[in-house]
This record gives sequence, structure tokens and C-alpha cells, in this order.
Amino acid sequence: MGMAASQARLLSITARLSDNEMKQQTLTYSKQRLSDNSAQINDQYLEALSKTKYQVLTGYNGVEACYADVSYNNLTGLNSVATGAQYLVKDNSGKVLVSSKLAEAFKKGNGDFNKFLASLGLTQANIDVTNPNAKDQIHNAWDEYLASVGQGINNYNGLHLLDFGYQTFGNKNADDMYNGYPTYDVAYQIQGNDAISVYKDNEGYYTLLTGISSAYDENGNVYCYVMSGNKQTRLENVHYDTETKKYTYKNDDNEAYYTISEEDGSKIWKEFDMLYVNPNNTNHISSDNRNHYRGVDSGEYADEAGNTVTIIETSKALNYEGTTTAQRELYDYAVAITEAYYNNNNRTTTYDAQQVGYYKNIFNQMATCGFITAEEAFKLTPEDANTKLKDANWFVSQLKAGKLTLSYYSTADKAFKGTTLDSDASIVEKEDKSAIAIAEQEYNSKMDKIEHQDKQFDLELNRLESEHNALQTEYDSVKKVISKNVSNSFKTFT
Repeated sequence: MGMAASQARLLSITARLSDNEMKQQTLTYSKQRLSDNSAQINDQYLEALSKTKYQVLTGYNGVEACYADVSYNNLTGLNSVATGAQYLVKDNSGKVLVSSKLAEAFKKGNGDFNKFLASLGLTQANIDVTNPNAKDQIHNAWDEYLASVGQGINNYNGLHLLDFGYQTFGNKNADDMYNGYPTYDVAYQIQGNDAISVYKDNEGYYTLLTGISSAYDENGNVYCYVMSGNKQTRLENVHYDTETKKYTYKNDDNEAYYTISEEDGSKIWKEFDMLYVNPNNTNHISSDNRNHYRGVDSGEYADEAGNTVTIIETSKALNYEGTTTAQRELYDYAVAITEAYYNNNNRTTTYDAQQVGYYKNIFNQMATCGFITAEEAFKLTPEDANTKLKDANWFVSQLKAGKLTLSYYSTADKAFKGTTLDSDASIVEKEDKSAIAIAEQEYNSKMDKIEHQDKQFDLELNRLESEHNALQTEYDSVKKVISKNVSNSFKTFT
């Protein structure tokens, strides 16, 4: 029985030795894996140390330059770049990438820059209606536009818009056929079956039968002409003396018929009712013969002689007649300041030259190239689109993948010019300190964990080694006992 017990004990020790060695081998492999993980973590950390990101200069805090990551919002916002450059982003089809707010404002404007601005709470009307020169500002704006499209004020019966019943965007009633467009009023004097154009001033309606005015010719000389309706007939026998500043009308025999000075505006010219100095130009004279009609009954008017006529008013749209962006801008500006004048500056919108210029550039590009929102371009929800437009990593990846393109507004060329992240002077590639800090924190955390696990493995290996030595000693002792018992047994049987 002693022999059998010793053999059982030997087998048990052998099994435990084998298990011990297996555990030591497993721990050794685990330590090797920790070493591999440590090398990988170190490589990742070194890679993070060299990581960079694109940033744009946004301003200065004293003498210290301040930068922001190049996201869509940071780059395209008003005054977001310290150099003052305005950036524009397009998709790879050439459409302008805009926020849903701008897209909605453009749709509401329906191609009208003034309405587009109004949706954003802005106006381009830089006019002070209390200024005595406010009317001149409006006259000049319309003259500039009319000249740009090859027209003149005579297209409107010689009167400026302020003088013939300008209406703000057809606001007489909601069913007005011109609702949504600027209009002006014209009137007709009805006599039997004939309709004669009449005009309106502070005194009532009138007919402009004939008139005389003066102007400069191409050589800078003053000449006079007769106006009958819209027809101009030059009078060669009216002369202006620059020294005496007097106008002289001569008869057919070239004899002086009548002379009048600029200052003597109340004299009666025998051929016309009145001769007076044009208030807009002291070197010019103007005369007209007006037959006024004043209201006597509903819809009926009478002149000084008591002749009764019917006056009918109607509206005409003041349509845009141009074809270029510059002409459209002149038209929109003239409309804006005229609107403000008639509304007596009573408006809820704000004039800000910088914002108006910023949005004008965007509006013109949207009108020319079309536009698209991030929701439409990338199939995003409004919430996701809002997040993406703030995300620098997303924006840069889209630019590098060619899904978006970048351009800036050149004040010299008055146009947007293409640019890239790596070639643009306002954009720099800087060390990503934020990413480095995060990587360093992760590196220290992972390495601490590895070192802790390595220490635990070492402790376990030491314990197993001690156990292995004890088992080996016991194994050797039992083996000797068995060997001695076997030897004694052979001696006894022998």
C-alpha cells in the first residue's frame, strides 16, 4: 500500500508541475503582448505629436494672434477672417453651399435683392429723408440706372419718379396686378373718345402744352429747346451770354427781341406763360405752359375756364430693363432708397454697409450659379447639417475629397477667385495642440495600465516559480522514496 500511495502522490505532483509550467508560459506570452501593445501605443503617440490642422487667423488679443479651426461656419461668416477676406463654398457641381436661412431668404426674394435683405432684417437704403438733398440722391440713383439701360428721364414724360405718383411695391391693394413690383401712376384726361396724357403736381392735374428749357451741348455751350410732350425742338435763336449771364431771344431778322437774366425769373416771356431758372442748375432756364384741372366732383375736374374733364388714373410697373449685374444693382438701389423715402424711413430693417456688401456678393453668386444647402447636398437632417457646418474635420475632409470647393472675393477683380487650403494666404497648417494633449493623456493612461498589468504578471510568475520549485523538490523526494522501495522489494524477493 505504501508503494501505491507514493506512486499516486508522484502522479499528482507531475500534474501540478505541468499545470504550473503552462501558467508560466501563458503569463510569459501575456507579457510579450503587453510589450507589443506598449510599442503600438508609443507609435500612436509619436504620430499624434506630428498631427496638424488647418486654421484661419481671426484677429488679435493684444499682440497675440488668434486662430480658429477651418470649419464652414468659421470661414464663411461675416468678419470671421482677420484679413477681411470673404470666402464662398460650392459643391462639385458649382452650386453655392448656403445655410437654410439664406436659402429661404433667397426664395422669398424671388430674385429681388431688396426683399432678400429684408428677410434678413437689412436694407441697402442709405438715405436720410430729413436731409434736404434726399430727393437729389433719389433722382441721381434713378438717372444712373436709366442711363445704364439707354433710357432717360424723358421716358417718363420728363418727370422724376417722385413727381408722378410712385407706389411702393404696388401696395394699393393685395389684388393689384403689379403687387410685388414698384409702380408709378399715370393719368389720362378723357375728352369724348380721346384720351390725352395729363400730369400731376401739388396743385392738381395739368397738361404740359409747350415748354422751353436750356442745356449744354457737346462743346459745353448752352442752347435752348422747346418741349412739346416728349418731343424736343432746338431753338437756334436763343443765346446765352456767359459774361452777363443773360439769355437773349432774337427774332427772324436776328434782332434782339427780349433779354432776361438768370436772376429775373418772374419776367413774362411773350411766347410762353413763364420763364424761370431751373433750381437744379443755375445755368439753365425752363419754361412751361400748364393748364391745371382741379377736382369739382367725384372723378371730374375743371380748368380755370370751367371746362370739365374726366381724369382716369392707372398704374404702370417700373420694370427692370437691364441685362447685367451692375444694371440690376443700380435698379435695386434706386428702388430701395425710393421706398425708404416714401416710407419716411419708418422701417424695421437696418442699414449696415458691411453686411449689405457681404450679402450682395453671396446673392449675386446664388443668382448666377444656383445654390444648395448641406441638408440637400449630403442628405442630412437639419440638426446634423448644423453640426457638420461647425465641424472642422468634416469640412476639411470634404474639401480634400473634392466634394466641396473654396473661393474668396477679390476686391480688385470684383469677383470670387478659386483657392485651396494649402495655397490660401489666410489659412495656415498648425500643430494640433488639442489632439496632442488628448493623445498624451491617452498614452499615459494606457501605459499606466500596462505597467500595472506587467507588475501583476511578474508577481504571479514569481509565485508560480516558487510553487514550481517546491513541487519539483517534493517530486524528487517522492521519486527517491519510490526508487528505494522498489530496490528493497527486489532484495526481499530475491
